[in-house]
Amino acid sequence: MDNRRVKFQCYQCQREYSLLRNVGQAKLLVECPFCGAEAETDLAPWRSPVMNIHKGESGGEQALGEILNLPAVLPTTPRSQEE
Repeated sequence: MDNRRVKFQCYQCQREYSLLRNVGQAKLLVECPFCGAEAETDLAPWRSPVMNIHKGESGGEQALGEILNLPAVLPTTPRSQEE
């Protein structure tokens, strides 16, 4: 995965903004350009595995990777203090 322009909605001021981010990460850390709130977005709910299914006697499945089905606007939550 690579960099992509993603639209976020600030959890604090509810305004929408877009940023260029690396969507290959599990969580994105962002800062609202309007109110300055630090936030995070978990991309796990929008990831789904891509499987290659072989039919026949020796059939099976082979994982090919993941696909990212992002909504038009990603919600944000307050940044956790674990980092």
